[in-house]
Amino acid sequence: MQQKWASFLCNCRSSVPLDTQRLDLPPSLQLCASSTGAKPDVPAFAARCEREQPDRILVSCCASQDVFREALGETPGKPGRTHFVNLQEQCFWVHPDSDAACAKASRLIRAAVDAAEVEEAPTLHPLKVGRSVLIATDTAAGIQLAEKLAGLAQPVLVVDAKLSALPNAFNGETARGTVTAIKGRLGAFQVTVEDADSGAPIRREVKADQVVLVAESEVPFKSRTGLHILIHPNDDEVDRLPDRIRDLTGDFLKPQQVTYNTEICAGGAADNESCGVCVTACPYDAISRNPENHLRVLVDQPACEGCGACVSACPTTALIFSEPSAQALYKRMEALLAPSTANGDGHRSTVLFHCGEEGHRLLEEAGRRPLPYPATLLPIEVPCLRYVSEANILGAFRLGAAGVALLGCEKCQHGKREMLYHKLDFTALTLDAFGLGNERVGFFTTEAGKEQETVGDLTRFAEGQSDSPIHSDGRPLSHWGNREVVADAIGRFIEQTALEPGLKPLDAAHPFAVAEVAAGGCTMCRSCVNVCPTHAFRVDEGNLSLQFKQIACVACGLCEKLCPEHVITLKREVSFDRAALDYQTVVKDSMIACARCRKPYINRKALEMVEARVLAFPILLDTFSGNRRDLLRMCPDCRSVAAMLEVEKGWKP
Repeated sequence: MQQKWASFLCNCRSSVPLDTQRLDLPPSLQLCASSTGAKPDVPAFAARCEREQPDRILVSCCASQDVFREALGETPGKPGRTHFVNLQEQCFWVHPDSDAACAKASRLIRAAVDAAEVEEAPTLHPLKVGRSVLIATDTAAGIQLAEKLAGLAQPVLVVDAKLSALPNAFNGETARGTVTAIKGRLGAFQVTVEDADSGAPIRREVKADQVVLVAESEVPFKSRTGLHILIHPNDDEVDRLPDRIRDLTGDFLKPQQVTYNTEICAGGAADNESCGVCVTACPYDAISRNPENHLRVLVDQPACEGCGACVSACPTTALIFSEPSAQALYKRMEALLAPSTANGDGHRSTVLFHCGEEGHRLLEEAGRRPLPYPATLLPIEVPCLRYVSEANILGAFRLGAAGVALLGCEKCQHGKREMLYHKLDFTALTLDAFGLGNERVGFFTTEAGKEQETVGDLTRFAEGQSDSPIHSDGRPLSHWGNREVVADAIGRFIEQTALEPGLKPLDAAHPFAVAEVAAGGCTMCRSCVNVCPTHAFRVDEGNLSLQFKQIACVACGLCEKLCPEHVITLKREVSFDRAALDYQTVVKDSMIACARCRKPYINRKALEMVEARVLAFPILLDTFSGNRRDLLRMCPDCRSVAAMLEVEKGWKP
């Protein structure tokens, strides 16, 4: 059922040429208020919403979000029904052409509405963070910080041996040592401290709600929520940290950012572990093998930092991100790229996946200065570029994008990006295979002071795109799983390019494979069918054939490992042929009828295997000789009767 929306669209004190009559708004925006005065009349809008009771509210205004949330009665820090778009800074201030700005504004509004309608309220987990703070330092700045925190926290100060004297002004717990390991998360850190200064090394474990490392040079740890790292800090950085620590102290409701579907996980089967790529992909050890079931994983929700790496890595989509969900992301993408005669057909649109840190800051800064860039650059915010998968990128081209840009931090707080580079490699391989050109994908990073340079790079990239290589057919995506989107994109590429590039070799970093089955040795036992987590293998009972769908294979290796006949070999390849997108017969068989009652009871290959193995033992040759030679070719019921008749005749088994 379509939801009813209210919208408040403001011309931001006449600073933007917003004309709601020129916007192509969704029909669900039944209640629309606009502001052209010197001051937005938020109370009047809130009163009208109170009367009309819309399901959701869309706001684009120069007034702060807090002003609207308060007027609309929403609780700070909790999910609400109000959604915000920044048309001022993302359209009208950076795109001098008002027609282009209006066209993009229409797309952004539709994208916000479509995405919000499929988002679900996240599950909230309670999180309690106490006042204990461990401060480890090799500099006087760390001692100063400990003194500042003494009034609002319970600091424990660990001083490195290079500092000659312990502080006199600090009255809290103080010790000598060096931090060698940090485990856990906000509210439950476990820190290993070693002191080798006294001769024999002394190691102890210290528990803390938050941890602060203040050092003169780089440390072998990365920041995360509650783990604060200051390298050669200035006075301002030291002064700001107590407020950050205070804000993270208390009782919270933490949104669950990842959900886990055990049914489609490729973690293992028949007591054999497989896959596990999510465990290594998580930079925060928030995912591990479940100690109660090692074939499945366990997500430590409080430890999750929401970077999205596990979701991008998971080949079966057993791990699903909450916000943005895959469905919401593709709904946003569909709206941004949808053909529209009123606002241009978007045939040269570039999707810009940007992170919520430096990528978000760059677009805000470009809007404020302003730093103009093309209106064909359409932003989609993700938690981190680690969230972006090959499916997201190929899906954008499937929906009609001319290019895809990725914008993230110069120094990502979540660490190295090896997995993202593998995703980009696979994307480049696919685009090249179909002659679409891998130069249509660009990777950009930025940091403070590089705003103008980065905007210039993005502008050149977007303006350099020719028409979309794949024309949108207007069809929305019917599935949102990673592998289903990849399959849909490949099918669309084949259809529009009339190419079937065939097999392309891959390395182990890419979860694709082709299963080769030695048909002569296969008994159709169905072991591969039973263990395959993605149903890449199936048996067609109608014509008794084993079938394999290449695009569904995630290279978990279970079929190869657990095949009792050892006739399956996985080759790390991907097939860009039409046949790879559907099931193909790899083994064909027929049923054998019982020699006595003539009812089919076993497939030929299985019977031949049984006969070959049984009759290979000389001691059993007499058992199946004479009148008993057809015992193996009888169904179980007839075999029992025939065997008993032979016993009555004097045969001794």
